[in-house]
Amino acid sequence: MRLLDLYPRKGFFQPGERIELEAEIDSEGAETGLLRLTIFHLASQIATLELRVQSAGGLQRVAVAWEAPPTAVRGYGVEAELLDAAHRRVGQSATAFDVLPSWTASPRYGFLTDFTPQRQDVEESIERLARFHLNGLQMYDWQFRHDRLLPPDERYADPLGRPLSLDTVRRFVEAARQRGMATLAYLAIYAASAPFWRSHPDWALYDVEGHPIPFGDDFLGLMDPSPGGPWAEHLLAECGRALEALAFDGLHLDQYGQPREAYNAAGEPVDLPGAFAAYIKAAKERWPGRAVLFNAVENWPSPSTTALQDFLYIELWLTAHSYRELREVVRQARALPGGKPVVVALYLPPERSANIRLANAILSVMGGSRIELGENGRLLSDPYFPKHQPIPAELAGVLRRHYDFCVRYGELIGPSAGLAELEVRLPEGVWHISRKAPGWLALGLVNMNGLEEARWDEAHSPPSPLRDLPIRLRCPERVQRVYWGSPDRPQIGLERLECEWSGGEVRVQLPSLDYWSMLALELADER
Repeated sequence: MRLLDLYPRKGFFQPGERIELEAEIDSEGAETGLLRLTIFHLASQIATLELRVQSAGGLQRVAVAWEAPPTAVRGYGVEAELLDAAHRRVGQSATAFDVLPSWTASPRYGFLTDFTPQRQDVEESIERLARFHLNGLQMYDWQFRHDRLLPPDERYADPLGRPLSLDTVRRFVEAARQRGMATLAYLAIYAASAPFWRSHPDWALYDVEGHPIPFGDDFLGLMDPSPGGPWAEHLLAECGRALEALAFDGLHLDQYGQPREAYNAAGEPVDLPGAFAAYIKAAKERWPGRAVLFNAVENWPSPSTTALQDFLYIELWLTAHSYRELREVVRQARALPGGKPVVVALYLPPERSANIRLANAILSVMGGSRIELGENGRLLSDPYFPKHQPIPAELAGVLRRHYDFCVRYGELIGPSAGLAELEVRLPEGVWHISRKAPGWLALGLVNMNGLEEARWDEAHSPPSPLRDLPIRLRCPERVQRVYWGSPDRPQIGLERLECEWSGGEVRVQLPSLDYWSMLALELADER
């Protein structure tokens, strides 16, 4: 009897909802065992569940349920062991889950692209993504045309000739909802098919010389998105029909980053950032229960311009090449009023594992995340999402631990954790950010040893591992205990460290730093 895997049934759970987990157990014949699950919140063990398992042989899925505290919004860790009839441990696994008021409070955003007719693996594909705790999905290029979202028939071809099916789209929307994942309909905020564009010249965008602006060798044409204009009203109506027909949970609005200067048919300047913001506002007012995102391509326009969206989405691929620039982009976005979560799109092939791990580390300690997983757990590696690539098994395991870690300790490093101003002394080549949560301080540490000037979009070697790092930090509050954890380790539970606390200074030695680690300081209750 073997314990193959353990995962939550949903990408996230809401307060008061019963937590449902699944364990995969394999046996060669009739066997009996005991499945023991221990549930943790931060460093505290809060529950133990035991379940007798009887197997007739083969693969078996065992459902486990737990009632979380009804109002607790937090992350949890789950560590499982399987004991055989002689009480010998024959397997172990771990996972995490979180309880959130809504998925947009801590978005883990993925994607879907394949809506071919009679697709047979809809439920399996969504279940696979739930194991990574994804809670939102961009439905990329599902639409019939950019200017006519819904097709005339159930089966249709997209603008590039891919065969699609509305039935498949519906099945994905429903399967995602059953697994605690929101689905957002992709559309371009100002793009129309070439025939529509040419037949509506008074709706189009023009350059400084008065020429209509194409996109992709006249594959599409750009339209004037000014508020109240005919194109904006047309597209809002199309969105309304799509939301009603397919029950999407929101809209993902795309743009192309260029042009940044444009004119209407009368030769008057068009305020594109203002038009984008007005469209988001109009969409939020018409559908207040739906999420709305907007793609700030190359961080333009500034996310502050489009602050009404539910969280910030930034696509980088031609600028902000260095890890320093990536860190700064997220820092600036997180510092905007409202402190909204940030999701970044970077396109990295699976063979650049070091780049993926380092970019994810920097984003995670900053309270951000990446869109990178979709379509049966494949990797987003190109701006045209259907060019996704398979993930090697080793990298898939690394990403599972990464997502488990971020969910389990979301209170300390996630979007809800505040910034703390601490004076920290670290060895050369280590980046850090200080965070705070009720009763805790956290120090996110990223190993940039030998890579401080590296670029995320160019292949590079892994950072040189560091061992036994001396850390000193001044803390205005008394520290009761110090822990550390890392997704780079096989076990991601918090481990207590010996520390010295004197005169407001904490001294501790971190055992290791490969890509990234977290130092968690539990503050003393002074009451």
